[in-house]
Amino acid sequence: MAKIGWIGLGNMGNPMSQNLLKAGNEVVVWNRTKSKADDILAAGAAWADSPKAVAAAGDCVFTMVADGPTLHAVALGDDGLVSGLSPGKIVIDMSTVSVEESAKVNDAVEAAGCKFLRAPVTGSTMLAQAGTLGILASGDKTSYDKILPLFEVMGGNQFYLGGGDEARVMKLSLNLMIATTMQMEAEAVVLAEKAGLDVSQVVEIIAGSAVGSPLTGYKKVPIGTGNYAPAFSVKLMIKDLGLAEAVGKQYGVPLESTTLTKAKLELAAHKGYGDMDFSVLTKLLEEDSNYTR
Repeated sequence: MAKIGWIGLGNMGNPMSQNLLKAGNEVVVWNRTKSKADDILAAGAAWADSPKAVAAAGDCVFTMVADGPTLHAVALGDDGLVSGLSPGKIVIDMSTVSVEESAKVNDAVEAAGCKFLRAPVTGSTMLAQAGTLGILASGDKTSYDKILPLFEVMGGNQFYLGGGDEARVMKLSLNLMIATTMQMEAEAVVLAEKAGLDVSQVVEIIAGSAVGSPLTGYKKVPIGTGNYAPAFSVKLMIKDLGLAEAVGKQYGVPLESTTLTKAKLELAAHKGYGDMDFSVLTKLLEEDSNYTR
């Protein structure tokens, strides 16, 4: 049994930390909005009053937060987790942040005599609940081997990618494919709709075809019903595509479809859809095509 500190109890962090608790580990949690911890506290986790207190209590510390500025706040702030570390602990960030943001946290963790793993995940909230996420990890290999049994509780597929920030680049590469796939599906669905086909049948055919994937399967319901409750919001995808564009510039790789899709998502946010699921790209194109279901 491990004593685990966990920071960040959003749509992904909550079920991930709950799975660690269910596996018999001792879990100490903190979240900016304490009410989001109600479920896991009722299940037996302990509350800490600050990220610093989480780091002091845990043998290892996980963070799963929305973006780089939030990671810096919980890691490097006055009551941040780095100030609560003692030498030999391992910090694991499972958020999607930039290479530069990641490196700054790594430097602070290393200066405290500890190790930092980058471990962003791939998969939906449904997979987080089931403990079958994909986990992309990079950083100190010895630390990775120690944390691997905990990763296996949260994820069905484990990938160790290298000693630096390779996991950050791989995560952004996946997310640009996920986003552009939704733009392509929006175009296919709206074209078929305007030609008189039934949208519920269209999304079933797409999911079961040669271009079908787990993603197109997950998105059958929101696209088919027009209910875009957020599994992954437009705002978060805009953030991730911006990070991907920055990495593309760093390595001299034009990301043309990524830039187009990001512009469409920014338009969706401008129209008030920023907190909806990013598959709302279909609704956006319906509106641009003067089509009403």
